[in-house]
Amino acid sequence: MPQTTKSRMAAWAGFDLSTTGLGLGVRSEEGDEAYVHVDMRGRKTWHGQPAFALEHAPRMIQTLIDKLAEQDWAFDGTFISFAVRQHDMVLLDSAGQLLMPALSWQCHAACQETHQLRKQGAEDVVGRVEERFILPKLMWALRQDRRLGKAIHCAMTTGDWIAYRLTGAARLSTSDALSNGLLVQKSKRLAADVMCQAKLQPEWFPRVVQSGTLVGVVKPIGTDEAGGRDWDVLRKRLAGSRIVSCLGDNHATGVGCGLREGDYETIVVSAGTSGTVNRVCGSKSPLAGKAACFEYYSDRLLLMMLADCCAWYDRFVARYAPEYVKRLDALNDQVERADLGGTRRVLHERGKETYPPDWDVLSVGQKAASTQLSIMLELLFLVRAMLNEVVDAETKVRNFVLTGGLSQSPFFQKVFDVGVRMLNPRARLLISARQGPLRHQTAAYGALLNSMRPRDMRVAARLCPTRAIAQADAPTRQHVQYLLRSFGL
Repeated sequence: MPQTTKSRMAAWAGFDLSTTGLGLGVRSEEGDEAYVHVDMRGRKTWHGQPAFALEHAPRMIQTLIDKLAEQDWAFDGTFISFAVRQHDMVLLDSAGQLLMPALSWQCHAACQETHQLRKQGAEDVVGRVEERFILPKLMWALRQDRRLGKAIHCAMTTGDWIAYRLTGAARLSTSDALSNGLLVQKSKRLAADVMCQAKLQPEWFPRVVQSGTLVGVVKPIGTDEAGGRDWDVLRKRLAGSRIVSCLGDNHATGVGCGLREGDYETIVVSAGTSGTVNRVCGSKSPLAGKAACFEYYSDRLLLMMLADCCAWYDRFVARYAPEYVKRLDALNDQVERADLGGTRRVLHERGKETYPPDWDVLSVGQKAASTQLSIMLELLFLVRAMLNEVVDAETKVRNFVLTGGLSQSPFFQKVFDVGVRMLNPRARLLISARQGPLRHQTAAYGALLNSMRPRDMRVAARLCPTRAIAQADAPTRQHVQYLLRSFGL
């Protein structure tokens, strides 16, 4: 490994394990930053449901460390945290071996179990329960393979499993555990009564630890038979680094956008692979119950999700503008020049789009504008619902932070600004003003900021500047308002 100077030492590191890949952002004491990425490995199915073979994880992490080493970065006493796709479920046997692939958030098979939990009143204790959550998914998995019930020794999230492999400390981070129906909303304690009623064993789950706190130190503890040699090699490379309890990816995205505890005036809209609308509220705020309710450190994070967002846009590009697959900026230029009179609404339901009858006569710019506007409309419907989620809120939302892949489109920015102002005339639409390699990597940046919390709990306010977007001109605003109203906003 080449010699490194202090300026290239990673003081903090944030990993983002998403559905499509693993990213790593690092920051030095002097403020230098770097970002590297590797595509996801180990996609599988389990009883027909999407899952991931986690045996690939240590080698993926090593690949990213190798990439940074080529840029003269080194790890020594680094504070490390992970942001992980929420709702991944890990099951281990008594020897620490993986019993099955990790069922992902894309597994929605637990419909019967979710209905059962709701009927039993579980939502009064753990908050809103959905099919992708670990609580109903574990019930579903036990129904598929009854041998699991006798084999399970430990159940946890993927982020907590990675921390366990690195430190030897099995913990359940409150961030992702609360977003999976595993904890009591009011106390953040294990929801043992709900689990017992669902015929799950509370002792399967590790001790709960608050997100943003230290889990343990990485030690070269020798060959790990359960994890294999890859983990042994990784632990030796990261020896002395300190692992900070992980965040769910939505929590991390909020942190990476500068969302802070006590900031009840802001909604973060992420137009990423899936579209999400996030809002922070007080731990005792009365809720309408339409949003999923997760942890946000001392507060709660409310989430509403559009299952397809950039994924919808990617399908459009692949089918109708394949020449722009690797030139999305050029396609955005076509959108900027398009005649909005040709803008149409594309209907979307369950991963499929229905295009209007005159679709084929539209230009590629009009088609792209129509798709962006249609995605935006679905997000605005969620924003409207989120504005009504906190009942009798004393503080009104007026700041909207837009992030994610589609937020880089100037048309998307300007039109979304029109939409939020229709919902709240005093609204301000902001996008990140950060520079450098992590400026668009909000989940990895959120994990990095989480790794800094043991030293500075208010770091997000200092390292997440935002700026107002360039607003559309008056004729465009009027036309967009007409379109959005005609589409039902």
